[in-house]
Amino acid sequence: MHQAGLWSQRALERLSQDGLAPIPQNYTVYYHYFSGGMSALNAAFDGMTAQGKLTQKQCDELYSRYIVADGGISFIKDANSVIDREVRKVVDLLKGSLEGTGRFGEQLGTFSGHLEGASSLDVLREAVGKIADETRAVAAQNDKLQGDLALTTDQLSEMRDNFDRVYRESQIDPLTEVGNRKFFDQEILRAMAEAREQNIVLSLLMVDIDHFKKFNDTYGHLIGDQVLRLVARTMIENLKGRDIIARYGGEEFVIVLPRTCVQDAQRVANQLRDSLATKRIKKRGSNEILGIITVSIGAAEYGPGEEVESLIGRADAALYKAKQSGRNKVVCAENL
Repeated sequence: MHQAGLWSQRALERLSQDGLAPIPQNYTVYYHYFSGGMSALNAAFDGMTAQGKLTQKQCDELYSRYIVADGGISFIKDANSVIDREVRKVVDLLKGSLEGTGRFGEQLGTFSGHLEGASSLDVLREAVGKIADETRAVAAQNDKLQGDLALTTDQLSEMRDNFDRVYRESQIDPLTEVGNRKFFDQEILRAMAEAREQNIVLSLLMVDIDHFKKFNDTYGHLIGDQVLRLVARTMIENLKGRDIIARYGGEEFVIVLPRTCVQDAQRVANQLRDSLATKRIKKRGSNEILGIITVSIGAAEYGPGEEVESLIGRADAALYKAKQSGRNKVVCAENL
């Protein structure tokens, strides 16, 4: 059996064992679990089923948290409806084709008997004519089947493309164009699972813009938005491809640094501060310089077996200490 088919079979069997209906949402969660493509989902799934079967409420929670994001749920429901309808259409098309092919085989058997017992050219001509008519009918049916299947394939491909687009958009903060909170919640669990399974280091930075409220109150929200975009862009410029950047909320950002110890994370954080120190916020139109941007950063290294809330809490405590002790600095949780 093809690997995807095996995952599908296991998903359906486990759904039955857990007493859940094989609806598209439930099936998607279980299929992703057995395919192993989303380690964060698998970790949450295993945690929920440690004491027994997965409930419908828990399955809905996994689906909402790991398969779709805020703003995408209604789209997914619509997509499930269309996909279900198109799959049923394909099944009906194939069923009709098989029935037509079976009838054609029966007719050929009948015609074969007529040919064997034919006693005149008229009988032969009639039998051959019927075979030709049936052959043309089956050929026309198959041509229609191919056309219908091609149309359905195009529709499903369009749905898949739309699904991918909506999913990508649901992971991005529209203002800063870095990951959003939902994206971070998913990626931090995935990164921690990887660190735990491969016994590698992982660090987390929590970044807060100093005196952000002052910019908003003094110059307005448009300038505040400009500050947020500048900080996000500077992060992107100073980080590597595997690093994960997200807007945590308000003026706070988070950076996940896989395969990075806290000492190296501290160097990355100071590099980010130095880069921001070269930037200037300017008023559009007049190019008036409104000020410079500084950030306070808390750093923490993931400890073996540590829960995500603990890691975030330690990084947040370090950030609080950085702001308390004068701002525009980096503090490591390990030094508190």
